[in-house]
Amino acid sequence: MVPTYLVVKQTGLINNIWALFLPGGVSVGNMIIVRNFFENNIPGEMVEAADMDGASKWITFIKIVVPLSRSIMAVMVVFSMVAYWNDWFTAMIYLPSPDRAPLPLVLRNILIKSSASASQASTISGGFAELNRMTEMIKFSSIIIAAAPMLAVYPFVQKYFEKGFMAGAVKG
Repeated sequence: MVPTYLVVKQTGLINNIWALFLPGGVSVGNMIIVRNFFENNIPGEMVEAADMDGASKWITFIKIVVPLSRSIMAVMVVFSMVAYWNDWFTAMIYLPSPDRAPLPLVLRNILIKSSASASQASTISGGFAELNRMTEMIKFSSIIIAAAPMLAVYPFVQKYFEKGFMAGAVKG
């Protein structure tokens, strides 16, 4: 974590939104899934036919590989979105100004403040049950707010999800 922070600081990305995405831009686990998909689902005969027809590597990639890999791209988009959407820790480190804080960090701060006020109210007689109830309502509403965007996106990529994720798997 310290070397990554030093690299981000030396590149001038502190307090920049790109500091959230660039350091963890490529996940090794996702790369293995995509590699397995390409090895098992892109027909080598189609690539050879494109080579025989005189297509360059880029044309083969754009015209053959990309259209055949829509399902795995949809899966990787969902995986990346969920990973970045739930990540409050990276934002806490790289975005020190509160006006640039993403929603997960804002929700975390609200939860911490409400829990702290509930624990302080436990020393005061009366009103503790109401404050505790309000703290629980804040927790539950923040869960709904945090999950809503992912729940809205998932139906659009659902048709690709099982096909893309299971296509790179080893079959018995």
